[in-house]
Amino acid sequence: MENAVEAIKMAFAVIVFVIALSVSMFTLTQVKATSDIVLYTEDELNYYDFQEATNAGEENRIVGLETIIPTLYKYYKENYTVIFREGNYDYTTGQFSNVSYMKLYETPSNVNLWTSSYATLVNNKYGEGTITTIRGNRQIFSFDLDEETLRHEAWTGSNDKIKNNLDCFLTGESYYNPNNNEEYIDYGASKNVGVGGFIAQYGNSRFVETIGEYTYNSTQTEDSTVEASVNARKKRIIIFTRIKNS
Repeated sequence: MENAVEAIKMAFAVIVFVIALSVSMFTLTQVKATSDIVLYTEDELNYYDFQEATNAGEENRIVGLETIIPTLYKYYKENYTVIFREGNYDYTTGQFSNVSYMKLYETPSNVNLWTSSYATLVNNKYGEGTITTIRGNRQIFSFDLDEETLRHEAWTGSNDKIKNNLDCFLTGESYYNPNNNEEYIDYGASKNVGVGGFIAQYGNSRFVETIGEYTYNSTQTEDSTVEASVNARKKRIIIFTRIKNS
């Protein structure tokens, strides 16, 4: 009889342990789900409907630096492309005319190190022939970690270096190469963004924000016989077009 009572106690203890474990697992699952929901709702970009980059979306909005700066500080963490353009804007139709890319800076990186993969990536993004302009003038009009890595920019390799480069770009300071501590880009120079940086130059400007996506080959292979669709990836693209006639 005594053994039977002990057995019942042990069985009851096991049942209580299983119930407690189940409740704990359920609670942890609910906490994670709630956390995911909160993190998702904090990022407003999750609510955009992405279109093809060639026709990047209908719900454009007019924004200023209060929107552009936070977007820039996320481009390397979330691996999306930010492109800058400018043109004359018709507020009635919501259409631009005489659109051109905005030169943000001239890269001092070694052109001889730019691979054909970089040319392919840029041409797929911006159209055939664009790479010729970039190679000839070193003009850069976008922020894209893939492009910057293929160009061997001095800040690629760590988030701290990339953030430091953005800080200098926005305020017009010089970015120093972390490998040799020599000046790499003087963003305050006239050939780059200009005195005071992007904030001083465009603090009063208005931009039309366009959201989209494009497809590219993740392997960036040089073998034209490889089907691009095998390794095709989609990437978010955000275009800020400055309103010149505002």
